[in-house]
Amino acid sequence: MKKFLAILSVCALALTGCMKEDKVVENGFDVKPAPGSGLFIACQGNWSYGNATLSFYDTKTKVVENELFARANDQKLGDTAQSMTLHDGTLWIVVNTSNVIFAIDPYTFKEKGRITGLASPREIFFVSDDKAYVTQMEDGRICIVDPKKYEITGYIETGEAVTSTEQIEDFGSYVITNCWSYQKKILKIDTATDKVTGELEVGIQPSDIARDRNGKLWVLTDGGGWDGNPIGFESPTLSRINPETLSVEKTFTFDGAVSPSKLVTDNNGDNLYYLGAGVWKMSVSADALPTEPLVGNLGYGIYALGVCPWDSDIYVADAIDWQQSGSVFRYSSDGTLKDEFKVGIIPGSFCWY
Repeated sequence: MKKFLAILSVCALALTGCMKEDKVVENGFDVKPAPGSGLFIACQGNWSYGNATLSFYDTKTKVVENELFARANDQKLGDTAQSMTLHDGTLWIVVNTSNVIFAIDPYTFKEKGRITGLASPREIFFVSDDKAYVTQMEDGRICIVDPKKYEITGYIETGEAVTSTEQIEDFGSYVITNCWSYQKKILKIDTATDKVTGELEVGIQPSDIARDRNGKLWVLTDGGGWDGNPIGFESPTLSRINPETLSVEKTFTFDGAVSPSKLVTDNNGDNLYYLGAGVWKMSVSADALPTEPLVGNLGYGIYALGVCPWDSDIYVADAIDWQQSGSVFRYSSDGTLKDEFKVGIIPGSFCWY
């Protein structure tokens, strides 16, 4: 009898082990995202066509999967995927024209929830696990949301002169946002009170902001972008700002040969990178703008830029003709091409996982 019970116990343990194995959930895709394994690419799609998509590229295996959200959820991502970020094990994708932010499981690509009631959202920034800010294109106010309940809980009033806000950079007890579309300001916001505590007028249309290793804020302006801009037109600039005093410490002015965009830093904040008919790299301690690109002659369709946090590889998205599937090019830190892969229409933002 004892021998029979022992055998029964062994079988039970074996069965339990098999049952545990059976409970392992695979995502059904060739890519199996894990921290430090790859890159999410949000592809905007064509405005008003509702053909935004999500892709993932495994940096180790070089496997890429496209249309992840649609395939996992049996629904389209929506119209114009603007930006995305990872927070607390969730991928948040801001879909601008559809006025929605999706919360997605980064392994299964399944929707976990969504935030609605927005006015052309641009970016989501997490103040804490319980509070996030959402900048908007068609409302000068910044939304305050509860990400756990997927609800708007309030607004940050930015003043009548501010018609939209764009990116957000974190400086501990406060954040700074840029007012890009037909505007000239950056705003400082106290995250404890959700109030604007300062503002600074910079060049025409501050399109991008980034924080460096020294805690300085860098602001890239596009100068208005076109000669008929109602707020004016001037040469683009790159400025270093003291975020504490909201004062300009240094400004570099671009000549007509470069139309800079998509300002980012590397993981340590040692270098600035931006697009302009190629990829340009500049030390944060430099006294002048670079005279030669790190990677040149990339064409007019380059649209997104990012630097990998674990190996400093540089990723450049090419929208090509803005109608067909776009491409992403992967370069080493010295500008050598390492890889190229196809994604969706108009790849517009990156998020490392």
